[in-house]
Amino acid sequence: MHTVYFGKEKLRTLFYVAAAAMLLTLVAALSSASAEAATNPIKVKYDDKQLQFSPNPIIDNGTTLVPFRPLFEAMGMSVDWNNERKVVTGKKEGLTIVLTVGSKQATVNGQPLQLSLAPQVRGGSTLVPLRFVGESTGALVAWNPYAPEILIYTDAYLATQGLTKEQANKVIADQIAEFKAIHDAQAAENPPIPVPAAPKGSGVYKPATSDSVDLNNLQGMYYGFRPDNDGSECGGMCWDLYTFLSGKRVVVGTPANGGPETIDCAKDKCSSYTISGGKLTIAGGASYTIERKNGKLFINDVEMERVKPVSNDLKLSGSYINRGFFGLVGISAGSTSWSTTLKLQANGTFSSDSIMIGSVQGGAPTTGAAGASTKGSYRITGNTIVFAYRDGRIERELFFVQSNGSFDDIQIGDSNFLIQ
Repeated sequence: MHTVYFGKEKLRTLFYVAAAAMLLTLVAALSSASAEAATNPIKVKYDDKQLQFSPNPIIDNGTTLVPFRPLFEAMGMSVDWNNERKVVTGKKEGLTIVLTVGSKQATVNGQPLQLSLAPQVRGGSTLVPLRFVGESTGALVAWNPYAPEILIYTDAYLATQGLTKEQANKVIADQIAEFKAIHDAQAAENPPIPVPAAPKGSGVYKPATSDSVDLNNLQGMYYGFRPDNDGSECGGMCWDLYTFLSGKRVVVGTPANGGPETIDCAKDKCSSYTISGGKLTIAGGASYTIERKNGKLFINDVEMERVKPVSNDLKLSGSYINRGFFGLVGISAGSTSWSTTLKLQANGTFSSDSIMIGSVQGGAPTTGAAGASTKGSYRITGNTIVFAYRDGRIERELFFVQSNGSFDDIQIGDSNFLIQ
């Protein structure tokens, strides 16, 4: 088990501002990139602040669609939704935008504006074409296929950076070329290789469908974390995992073959359990306190979150890092710290670099370091990630996204990875 002790590093503002301008010239390339981007979680940054969407942005026929409310509210607009007429209205001083579900014609300050794709309702949310934001407000709208990421910058924000659009165009022209060259070189060094499918379970596992739990009918995988201050138990942070199955059975910890959907009680260790008097008792094993508070599950006073399945063949693009320790480096005898950087590419390949640093005290302190690098391909299905290494090894691990729903924070096995 590992832990992470660092904050996310912000990429250079200059690059993103410049990227927004340059990528306006790449809008025509959106269609060709859409097949790749559609399998990735698309991020949206507005004036360098990442917006959170539910559902995630999508690409439909080469047009990126986003839920209107978080976007317009980030722009300082008041938002009105007429459910009967299916009309969205966003207002702020000097600007009124009106869109209608199913219609390609919108109005901006009363003037008609043609949309590339009509707004539509998906999963109870109304989605609008993102490029419309640029056309209606004058903001820069950019598509970065290497993230994938959509960047929106207002004229006011550009002014605070002391940049004109012309200057931003020049900078991004150079930097996009550099990023593309790096991307192409990495792809050439690590081409995709076949990845076997995750093993199929017996169907005994069913994911939880609600955040509210019923102690008399527990179902699904739940996780929680607790600090491990000296790193002696879990490397700095302990991740507690419980998978509740039909027939009052449970699997404690990570499943043997990946995600909970791989569980087959004929082969795996599925233990029966009882709940009585605030105690979860595992047959022939441990006993834990268990309770329901405000609809949430607590085990041993640790708040548990349900594990949600992810889309099959999900592809991620980014560099993730995990850090952990045993003992306090420089203070405790025999202490060790480690970090693992995992780079996931949208083409289904990965590379990983691990560094371990140790110290021994007793007389003069000494330090040592060791590292290793690996490459291969990956496949994410359900809550299982399968790694196929170039040396022929295959690893199957639990995979899920943390409760905030952001793909910047993922779990692989017992390790938490944050995007760099």
